[in-house]
Amino acid sequence: MEDQLRIAESQLNALLRVIRGIGGSNDIEREVAEAVNSVHYGKAATEEELFELLRSVVSSSRPPILSSDWEEAWGNLFSHLIQLIMSSKSGTRRIISALYGREKIPEEAESELVLCVNPGSTSTKLALFRGFELEAADEVHIPPDFDDGVENRTKAIVEWIDERGIVPGGLTGIVCRGGFVQPVPSGTYEVCDEMVKDLEEPRIDHASNMAIPIGLKLGERLAGGGDLLITMSDPVATDEMEITARLTGIRKILRDGAGAHYLNHRAVHGLFCHLLGYERDEITTVSAHIGGGISIGRHKNGEIVDIVNAFSGVPSANRCGNIPLDCLMRALDSRKLTLQELSRYLFGEGGLVDLAGTNDFRALMHFMDTGAVQRQREKIKVVVDFLARNIAGEVMKLAAVEGAIDAVILTGGLSKSTEFSGIIRRKLYPYFPVAVVPGSVEHESMIAGHMRARFLREELKDYRVERDALRKKRAGEKEFLDTEIFAHPHLRKKENEPITSLDEVIYAARSLVAMHRAPRIALVGAENEDAVAAAKQANEEGRYPIAKFLLVGDFYEVNKLAWEYDIKVDDENYMIIDTDKPVEKAIELLDSGQVDLLMKGGVKTDEIMRGALRYMKSSGRLEKGKVYSHVGVFQFPAYPKLLIVTDAAVTPHPDQELKKLILENALAVAGYLNIKTPKVAVISAVETRNPSVQSSILAGEFAEGYRDRTDCIVEGPLSLDVALDPRSAEEKHYTGKISGNADILLMPDIEAGNVVYKTLTVSSGANLAGAVVGGGVPIILTSRGDSARSKLASISLAVLIAMRQEIAAKS
Repeated sequence: MEDQLRIAESQLNALLRVIRGIGGSNDIEREVAEAVNSVHYGKAATEEELFELLRSVVSSSRPPILSSDWEEAWGNLFSHLIQLIMSSKSGTRRIISALYGREKIPEEAESELVLCVNPGSTSTKLALFRGFELEAADEVHIPPDFDDGVENRTKAIVEWIDERGIVPGGLTGIVCRGGFVQPVPSGTYEVCDEMVKDLEEPRIDHASNMAIPIGLKLGERLAGGGDLLITMSDPVATDEMEITARLTGIRKILRDGAGAHYLNHRAVHGLFCHLLGYERDEITTVSAHIGGGISIGRHKNGEIVDIVNAFSGVPSANRCGNIPLDCLMRALDSRKLTLQELSRYLFGEGGLVDLAGTNDFRALMHFMDTGAVQRQREKIKVVVDFLARNIAGEVMKLAAVEGAIDAVILTGGLSKSTEFSGIIRRKLYPYFPVAVVPGSVEHESMIAGHMRARFLREELKDYRVERDALRKKRAGEKEFLDTEIFAHPHLRKKENEPITSLDEVIYAARSLVAMHRAPRIALVGAENEDAVAAAKQANEEGRYPIAKFLLVGDFYEVNKLAWEYDIKVDDENYMIIDTDKPVEKAIELLDSGQVDLLMKGGVKTDEIMRGALRYMKSSGRLEKGKVYSHVGVFQFPAYPKLLIVTDAAVTPHPDQELKKLILENALAVAGYLNIKTPKVAVISAVETRNPSVQSSILAGEFAEGYRDRTDCIVEGPLSLDVALDPRSAEEKHYTGKISGNADILLMPDIEAGNVVYKTLTVSSGANLAGAVVGGGVPIILTSRGDSARSKLASISLAVLIAMRQEIAAKS
């Protein structure tokens, strides 16, 4: 007791000096000064008197914002109060009473005999409570030659119980540490078979998953016909996260609350609130459990609304914690790390084990003081500071949201190290008061929850009800978070930056339309459902329409389709042009200036191509030396940029001169996509000239003709793998400038082009934008097999080309 009084007096004096130095409240200064006198002159001679004195001081002298000296002094005093409680003979009872949270405790509670079951990786912690008093505590180990599992752990626990003379019917309750059941809110639940079913496939294999099956088996053996209540409190699968905290940068991946030391987090927060005279929902704290595993939680309105979990957050004794994704991806790509190795580092071989060769922090610190050489001591200091920096940083992260933090609470086994907790506290004192609750009060929390469930039955929760309600809530949040803001990515790029995706093609087209005008497109053969759907998408998606449409075809059929697709024919965005000769009519509209582009609908490709080409020649709009050819712009997952393929739809067997014109069309499209110095791969079956492969000879001759061009790089012959796969180019020792990074594939003929076209779209998950270009008026060609995304992209590409041509002509 003398040591407690001496430490208390020293810390009270430190707090008094800070308050006087800052000029704090006179009332607070007076109370602290009186407390100093009381301790000094023996007026707080008993443990109970000292406890009440310190409790009164810490509750009335909470530090003001941004007073680091005050925060430090107050935190030291609060931490001493906690240590005084935990080291006292009545400490366990006092903590359980505080967590029970009712002034009046039922008399029947004193006769309750409750067993706490808390499985760890190599043993099971047991605690036997008579009422609020601890009768026995132990760790039960499994012999090395026994298989670890529920059955053998249960047998070992039964032997332990038998040694204490507890017969069937002697226990009134069993409380289990909750494992990775399905997510539920915090609280105490009656253990049921449904939990066991949900534990058959837990999200993480963890020793705590055995607690509930063990509890049920113990219940079968020890019930003895009595009223044996088996509960679970605050499992590691607790989930109360607020919706903002669930977001990640990937819509498919949402965070949840699983994987934190909820028992201890909620216990230390509750104890903190109790000692300051507040309810749980009146104080906002961040608690950091720092032990073999490390987790951090933000407490707000009585719930833990955000966490840093113990598996993917802070590095700990044997877990690597969060790894920067760019470093991780490089390690995986370079094969320095495999997924199996990553799993081991994440769950058992990372953290201190990998950094220092031990999972025992105390052994590490002892070695630094007694046996380490200078270089080892320096590394240990770096590792310790790394851990402390990570913990303090994650605490700051959870504090950096709306609403002030009243305090940070450090708890768990490592918080017993005054040196380590001191490093963390010094990093946090400029911002928050920091209190230390050393070790864990998990068993006290389990008993308090169990007793509340026993004597305040309305607080005993039904697992099925709470689980299903949370599922429904999360499903609603998921639906909300899937709400489209922009139907497709709204990507802003610098004006001359290369366009690298079809979404950017669509955005670029919309931007040009917004700055200039929406072109009018003749949909030739508008009785086609796919084409009408694409037109609707282009006109009605987004803030600006990409184009306006004249629907050319049979009035009755087109009008019926317009009604089915909810298209308002207003003669502005949509107009129906009745005709039984859609190609001829579309050409008339083009000639009269009523439309700017043509789009294939329900007519055949050769019909619209012949009609357009005949008109362009007869009208003189087809420039000399120009030819129509098809350009496909592909985007697929395995390639980092857009890929242009030509010609896959118009010219069956082009000769060398015709190929030059086809390539010029593709180069023009590349220019519209801001692709500087495009790399053109002239495709053959092989990447060397072979007399038996005629296309390789022609490709080599063709590439030679472009050797002096500076606006593009043309190489051939190239096989498809060398053109598109850097590894293949490396393995084949290809030394050209195009090594798996081509921008344009110039195909030998339409057959090869069509094979590549179909392979990319069918087998490689590619989307594409396709248009016929070169004749002055782009023609939009879409096929039945194209996705809605590809059809919108095709319209956008044609509009982009037409608008760029129009702007260039005016300038």
